[in-house]
Amino acid sequence: MPAFSTKQYAFSDIRVVLLGRDVVGLQGISYSVKTDKQAVYGRGNEPLSIQSGNKEYKGTIMLLQSEVQALETAIRSLNPTYDLTSVPFDIVVTYGDGAESTTDVVQGVEITEYEKGMKQEDKFAKIDLPFLALGIKRAA
Repeated sequence: MPAFSTKQYAFSDIRVVLLGRDVVGLQGISYSVKTDKQAVYGRGNEPLSIQSGNKEYKGTIMLLQSEVQALETAIRSLNPTYDLTSVPFDIVVTYGDGAESTTDVVQGVEITEYEKGMKQEDKFAKIDLPFLALGIKRAA
């Protein structure tokens, strides 16, 4: 019988790299893949098959303002007129450490929008960066 791990990863077990930089001000990350599917009908009222269509990759990365500033600085070094929505990049997410780690590469990420702001009694600024991507490569 093959051995398998039942390890459950905690948030402290993940590592995220953006533009070659290990992100320490990470507050959260989520990403998903969606396949457009539709039931195909013929005679009667029961589906005959399910057909697949386009795939969509999207997500959100939540960063502290200092991390967003570091990203903006890196992007502006490429071109002073660029902002976070101008440059595609990959997000490398590693869950765990050592032999039991797994890595996802969210490819061709483009930030769709971002908003900065703070309000009374905020202790820090967390900025959500929603994105679209070209794919998710899962590697061991």
